[in-house]
Amino acid sequence: MPESAPMIVATPDDAEDIAHLRNRLAQWMVDNGIGQWVPGEYPSTLVAEEAERGEWFVWREAGALVAAVRVVWRDPEFWGADDDTEAGYIHGLMVAPEQRGRDLGTRIIQFCADYTLANGVTLQRLDTAADNAVLRKYYTAQGFTELRETRLPPQFHGTTHVVLMEKMLA
Repeated sequence: MPESAPMIVATPDDAEDIAHLRNRLAQWMVDNGIGQWVPGEYPSTLVAEEAERGEWFVWREAGALVAAVRVVWRDPEFWGADDDTEAGYIHGLMVAPEQRGRDLGTRIIQFCADYTLANGVTLQRLDTAADNAVLRKYYTAQGFTELRETRLPPQFHGTTHVVLMEKMLA
C-alpha cells in the first residue's frame, strides 16, 4: 500500500493558492486540448467557503503548495439529488505541474481513503471528464470502477459529461 500524503486541513488563507493552482492546471488542459477544467471557473471565494467547512486539504513543501484535494461526504450536484450514498467524494485533486512524476496522485488518493475510513465510511467516489481516457485509465488502475456517465453540472464548462467512479475501501 502506498504511503499517504502529508496533507493538512486547508484554511481560508489557502484559498488563493488553491485557486491559482487550479487555474494553472486548467490553462494547461486548455493548451493541451483537454476539455475538463476552464481557467477562472472556480473562484478563490468559493474555495475559501469550502475550506471554512473543512473540505480542502493541502500539501506544502517549503511553504509552496505542492498539491490539494477536496473531500465531501455527499455530492448531489454530480451524483444526483436522490443519491444519498455516504462516501468520501474526491474533488479537485491537483498536483503542481513541476511536481509530476513523484506519484503524488496515488499518495493523495491513499490519504483520501485513510481519511474516509477514519470517518467511518467505507466507500470512495469521484468523477472525471468522460472524454479524458488518461484519467479514466489512471483511476481504474487505482481501484475505481466506472458506474455511469452523466451530464456535468452547468456551472462547469470544460466538458459536457463526466464518468462517475467508486471504490470500496477495506
